[in-house]
Amino acid sequence: PLGKLVLLAGFAAALKIDGLHGWPELTLVTGILSFLPKHRTILTSLAAVLWLFLHNNWINWDFIGGLAETGHLNQRWILDMLVGGDLAAIFCGVALLFWYVRNRQGSFLARRPVLVMICCYAAILLVAGLVPLHGDPRTLIWLLIALLSPYLWYFAYALKDAGSKTADGFVAQFGAMRPFYNMVLVSSTPVGKGRAYLRKVETKTSRELSVVQLKAVKLLVWIAVLQRLRHLLQVVLYGEFWKAPATVFHHSGLVLPNLHIPTLETAINLSATGVQLPSGIAWASLIAHFVQAVLGIYVSGNVAVACCRMAGFYILRNTYRPLESQTIAEFWNRFYYYFKELLVEFFFFPVYMRYFKKYPRLRKIAATMAAATLGNMIYHFCRDFAYVHDLGLRAAVTGFQVYAFYTFLLGLGICISQMRSRPAMPAGGIPWIRRLFSFTIVVGFFCLLDVFDYEPRAHTLGAHFAFFLNLFSFHR
Repeated sequence: PLGKLVLLAGFAAALKIDGLHGWPELTLVTGILSFLPKHRTILTSLAAVLWLFLHNNWINWDFIGGLAETGHLNQRWILDMLVGGDLAAIFCGVALLFWYVRNRQGSFLARRPVLVMICCYAAILLVAGLVPLHGDPRTLIWLLIALLSPYLWYFAYALKDAGSKTADGFVAQFGAMRPFYNMVLVSSTPVGKGRAYLRKVETKTSRELSVVQLKAVKLLVWIAVLQRLRHLLQVVLYGEFWKAPATVFHHSGLVLPNLHIPTLETAINLSATGVQLPSGIAWASLIAHFVQAVLGIYVSGNVAVACCRMAGFYILRNTYRPLESQTIAEFWNRFYYYFKELLVEFFFFPVYMRYFKKYPRLRKIAATMAAATLGNMIYHFCRDFAYVHDLGLRAAVTGFQVYAFYTFLLGLGICISQMRSRPAMPAGGIPWIRRLFSFTIVVGFFCLLDVFDYEPRAHTLGAHFAFFLNLFSFHR
């Protein structure tokens, strides 16, 4: 008991240092799970319910607030009733579908529940974007979309698990639908996947639990170091100082020392208006964005991993040494593991197991493009439903051209990487010159790819190509 309390104290201190607002609740829940590991399944489900009421930051409340204003829902309690009723209806509907998949396994719906669910969501989004609805019907359909979207892929994992013989019941599955350890993420990607994966990695003994929790605290300490490094880079590159020092500098009339590197978004905005940056500044902006992106995804994703480990699940890290990757495919696997797993689970394997079985290379290429390109586009278009509401369906689809081009290049790069891959070698057995060459190719590819990794719909593909060409305008 004393050792557990010491670990929990270290966990709480690390969460506080990392700046998590809900650290007291996280510590309390993981403490209960540490002392009552036999009841882990039901406790994680109860914690998920608690977080739905206390820390539901994954719901797009700004969007819902805008709906309330346009729908003249001036009283807060009416909006709360609508949100609660919609969520209850969504969970009841998924519970019925889960029951159907478990008990009617021969039907098409039971064999393809995820496909049916995604198609239904797309159909609702299509109706909302095309049909000129007004008043209460418009408010209700967009509220349904806003509440269903952040749960979409959590439901997908539960429905996929429902068809297996070892699947837990829906109450246990609820603990993996927006679980408490994902509270630090606004992303719709389930870090830790679904209940099926958690069953495999759940600790069984006190010794296993202690080892996993020690690794969780160690990971949080490392995250704190990287977070400070990220803040330091923001100061040096952009002049984004911490609040207190920035206030002191402002009142004293001093200028914040920094390199005045524009952010990648600012640089692309300038290219869109016809301004051509010096190539050195453009490259600095791109490389700085890449470094910030790697550090940012490492911090946000692995905080959720550490909290999940404290709960007794030895899940893999979300980001693990991506800069050691020797191939493009390996980098994609190491950079955002659980997003890659989502695409592999719901897009790669369905294509790989059904099509082009007589043509191994074509089979792998088709499955990879289905995941990295088609699945990637579907995921982000479903997630960013607000653009359909704000711009209309046609403009939202047209504005998606930049990100669609990004997913095509990503899929193509991974396919070429897979075709050229060789048997894995220990890092120590590879000559340093070859490791350096591989590092340059991989990092260079993803740096240049970041020019098109643009999710908003403000610019055309031509504006991004203008910035891309700006990188190679060495005469300036």
